[in-house]
Amino acid sequence: MSRVPRRPSWSWTTLLLSVALAATLGGTLYFTASSLPYLAVSPSTDPTFGALNACLHAAVPSRSGFAVGRDARRALAWSTSHVARCRADVDAMHTDTWALGGVTVGGFDDSGAAWVVSQPGGLASTLYRLDGPTPESRGETAALALTGTATGVVLLEASGRLVASDASGAVGGTFEVPVSRALRLATSADGQRVAVTGDGAVRVFEAATLRPVRLEAPCDVSGFWWLLSGHQALVTCRPDDLALVLDVDTGAQDTAPRAARTPSVLAGPLGPWVEACDVLPCTSRPPLERP
Repeated sequence: MSRVPRRPSWSWTTLLLSVALAATLGGTLYFTASSLPYLAVSPSTDPTFGALNACLHAAVPSRSGFAVGRDARRALAWSTSHVARCRADVDAMHTDTWALGGVTVGGFDDSGAAWVVSQPGGLASTLYRLDGPTPESRGETAALALTGTATGVVLLEASGRLVASDASGAVGGTFEVPVSRALRLATSADGQRVAVTGDGAVRVFEAATLRPVRLEAPCDVSGFWWLLSGHQALVTCRPDDLALVLDVDTGAQDTAPRAARTPSVLAGPLGPWVEACDVLPCTSRPPLERP
């Protein structure tokens, strides 16, 4: 990198003003590019994940992704070279690490075991279950997304193929959905339902078998949040931002108040809803909470 030539004619005042302007511009670009305004939510002081975030940051200072346990008492983070899991007990924090590079996605099942997909060096992607000192391979996969369930995990592959896998790696079911780069997976509070959203549709399946539960969308869906009650979800609709509470099992629906809502994911049966801040989990406002 070439050096900037010195300009002796500049005064110290001009130089200091230039440095301050550059720092301000750099900070503006950082906060604009971040997934959430960092000044609004601090990972280290988060009411739910503050201690876990301090542990994850110490174990993985340069993170490329994270996942939260369905009990909200454990979390996972990964970098280009390793994976760390932090688990909060009543009076202690426990940390486990695995030398596993190239992790692209991860999550937790209801048993507390962690799952990741690793693609080191651009080679074949492999699904691993992390519940002991050595990663346990569960076979190759082209998964772009992963979500933990009551019985294992559900994977979304690049081809649009959904795969349900139990703890042993046995496939409980598959299903083909239309391919879209925007597709997302989300697990219901009890871990029994998995929703595929992100392309204006809502497709809901039994988590263990991928038997379709609901494939019809009530509208052109722009947002989706699982709720704590039963198999209910909140959806928002284009173009008028209509909000509906939908029972995915019965199809019953009711209107919900309009509000500004942050994209977030329900952690598990007791919540909370989770949003990202500095590649760490932070507690998000419940989607039905009034501002």
